[in-house]
Amino acid sequence: MRFNETDDAIIKKRKVDYIFLLTSLVLSFVFITPLSKILSLGHIVQQVLAGLTTVVWYIFCYRVTSNFYKSQWFKIAYAFLLIFQLIFNWYIFKQENTQITTLVLPASIGYVANLLGFSMVFYILLKDIFMRKHDLTYSLLGASNIYFLIPVIFSYVYSLVAVHNPAIVNADPLTIKEVLFNCWDYSWYVLAGIDYPAGKIGEELQSIAILESISGNLFIVFIIGRLMIR
Repeated sequence: MRFNETDDAIIKKRKVDYIFLLTSLVLSFVFITPLSKILSLGHIVQQVLAGLTTVVWYIFCYRVTSNFYKSQWFKIAYAFLLIFQLIFNWYIFKQENTQITTLVLPASIGYVANLLGFSMVFYILLKDIFMRKHDLTYSLLGASNIYFLIPVIFSYVYSLVAVHNPAIVNADPLTIKEVLFNCWDYSWYVLAGIDYPAGKIGEELQSIAILESISGNLFIVFIIGRLMIR
């Protein structure tokens, strides 16, 4: 597999994909974190809004990858991976009033699948932005997507640890979805450099959070340097 040669039509298509991917990332964050707290959204409303934006998010993850790789086998494999992610996420979120300790294996499989799927998009964006010259708008769109994907990827890393001990992210031991939602919430606070207000987080995650914070700060340095040598 390798990157295709770019032309004006492909660049425009990718730019549109980047806009929609960034929009869905931002909306997912807004629906799961600040809006739900500001408006006191019920769990059902929150899940519906977050679910709809997540589906759009997955669609444009697929479009981004399929626009870079033309191998049919790769497209099919990645599509199955995204479908697998959605099915597993749906299955896990349906497990209400079930001890999280009994769901460690299926939850871990789902988190790993999500981590792989989003890491692939992250890799594509990095390769596109840092190894090719683009106009300023295109570069900023790609860079913004990369920056927003950092907490997404780390949220699944946190979840893989927290699912073994939900207490380290203040999750209800009978509500598996709280593990991911709390890790997602915490990951954004780490990237923003703000103290997490919803209780003390376990030391296991705090050590990983240092890597996330360094990654976010280094990325800003790298992207500024990349734009300066245009």
